[in-house]
Amino acid sequence: MITRCKLNILVLVVALVVSCLVLITGCSKSTPSVTPIDQPLSTGQPVLAEFGRGTCIPCQDMKPILEELSKEYDGRMRVFILSVDDYRGLTSQYKIMAIPTQIIFNREGEELFRHVGFWPRSEIIAKLNDLGIK
Repeated sequence: MITRCKLNILVLVVALVVSCLVLITGCSKSTPSVTPIDQPLSTGQPVLAEFGRGTCIPCQDMKPILEELSKEYDGRMRVFILSVDDYRGLTSQYKIMAIPTQIIFNREGEELFRHVGFWPRSEIIAKLNDLGIK
């Protein structure tokens, strides 16, 4: 027969085991060793990277704009949409404090410009032109 005390201890042990599993599973989702922006930066192409999340409304609004720019600037600049959930290490490395955040990197991988929030297509193109990315 299980007493109330033994049942409470059993519940606590199960809760502890579940908590440990959640922590272990959550910690295993780290930034991959090679990220999507590593390859273009290593080949000398400028990069426009957006850090966001699929559930964020401004991020959703930015997606078609960034997809168009990716096609328009093909061969001259790479465009990436990075989930802050999937690339936590990069999110920390680039000190992303709000989403969406767009960062433009030069050919050497140095940050040239940073924008936070929705960024209209015309303003992105104007900034790219100002930075010499045409």
